[in-house]
Amino acid sequence: MKTTALKKLTNSLMFCFCVTVGAGAGYLVVSSWPSIKLAILAMTPMPPLYLTSNELLKTQSEDTTVSPLTWTALIPQKEQDVIAYYQAPNQAQAPSDLKGMTAQILRSIEASTDPAYQEALMSTNTVSGFEKQMVSISGFIVPIDFYADKTVKNLFLVPYFGACIHFPAPPPNQIIFIQLEAGLQDVDITQAYTLIGEINLGLFEDPMGTSAYTLDVVSIIEFNGQPDDLRLH
Repeated sequence: MKTTALKKLTNSLMFCFCVTVGAGAGYLVVSSWPSIKLAILAMTPMPPLYLTSNELLKTQSEDTTVSPLTWTALIPQKEQDVIAYYQAPNQAQAPSDLKGMTAQILRSIEASTDPAYQEALMSTNTVSGFEKQMVSISGFIVPIDFYADKTVKNLFLVPYFGACIHFPAPPPNQIIFIQLEAGLQDVDITQAYTLIGEINLGLFEDPMGTSAYTLDVVSIIEFNGQPDDLRLH
């Protein structure tokens, strides 16, 4: 009898131990999944959706360091400062009391009458420090026109979904103009993409928007990470 009771107790303890370990392991996997996903993607890189036929450009991307580029880096520092003043994270939150509501209203009035802020929202000013560098940048594709085979010919790359289509266009220094060879098809405007190429300064105007930068694209792949400032608007 004692042996049977001891065996049952041992089995119960082992069951509790296994459940606890399993739950802990499950929690670790769930909480670490973003890092695990990125590690898996790094080991199994996705094939490019677009690859240039320009051998000189491909060689340049292979022989030089490709630098990750954020959208904020495209904005001159003075404009970054004035935008940050009016668009600080706490300014986007709904005020919890009358004092907070009053402060938010006053800040909005100040923003609407501040020439520096209004100019920053339409700025064509650029940053030249990374001109002609090979960079990677992630964003959303807005097709402008197409080849006869329905593949994308010209496009804007923008930092958030819906820009130039459902929402007003970002400032020109937050839009990149790109010309492609025929071949990029089935573009999903709700999907972010990572583009590698040589960035340059250059103003391009279109009814859908104006861009202050251009990118000579080497490759395009679907984006699956979380860059610092890729925005959903």
